[in-house]
Amino acid sequence: MSLLRRKKGDDNPVVEPASLPVVTPIGEAAPRRQVCICGKITRMTARPTAGQAALAILVSDDTGTVSAVWTGRREIGGVTLGRRIAITGAPVLRGEQLEFTNPGYTLLPR
Repeated sequence: MSLLRRKKGDDNPVVEPASLPVVTPIGEAAPRRQVCICGKITRMTARPTAGQAALAILVSDDTGTVSAVWTGRREIGGVTLGRRIAITGAPVLRGEQLEFTNPGYTLLPR
């Protein structure tokens, strides 16, 4: 049973309860647009950003990879390598990769 529905295109949306977000494939996510992406955590680092702690992860699906950074945190309970996660927010382009800063997230079943 899927908790989220995958976006199939604007002209042919999947009909499911309105409370569930539409998941955009990472390769189709655009900078500065509110999206919900879903993927597997493939990398985690605790790094200082502007002198404060920050947790950075890479999330990948079949179409691409994005990063997510939470400032002021070194860890988040349940966020581990290999875990599936849904990230919601408006990413920005950092170099050639999209990055979410302090996004909303939902841990998905394994």
